[in-house]
Amino acid sequence: MPQLSVNFALEDLTRSQTAARLGIDNTPSQEVVGQLTALCEQLLEPARALLGVHLQVDSGYRCPNLNAHVGGAPTSAHVDGRAADVVPLGLDLQKAFDLLRKSQLPFDQVIFECQAWIHLALARPGVAPRRQALTASGGPGAWRYQLVPRG
Repeated sequence: MPQLSVNFALEDLTRSQTAARLGIDNTPSQEVVGQLTALCEQLLEPARALLGVHLQVDSGYRCPNLNAHVGGAPTSAHVDGRAADVVPLGLDLQKAFDLLRKSQLPFDQVIFECQAWIHLALARPGVAPRRQALTASGGPGAWRYQLVPRG
């Protein structure tokens, strides 16, 4: 699998146990690969450098079929390759979230989800990032989001 950036390969951003179990082809289009490359270069690599630890990608690109199976919103940034759910290995999640939300990284959203992972997303090309910091609780179909001050 090709490298998208120094520390992230296409496989890291497309691997899915759910897709494998259900036989779903989660192969991205070239356009999505371009978005995944931008995500890695503009957000994941700088986040990794800021936090000083490896970022384990738990969910990156999701084709629409896979996204529906995991209960993702149809408009999820995961569907077009602009988001990844990560776990900073060896760093407390709350501390990582606080560092990310207070940073100058060009995120559209940083979401501390279920106190289990951090969602990092880029804005659509040509759109200014909202720089939203949120916490999320609940589950598919019943997510509850709360805005958190960035600074």
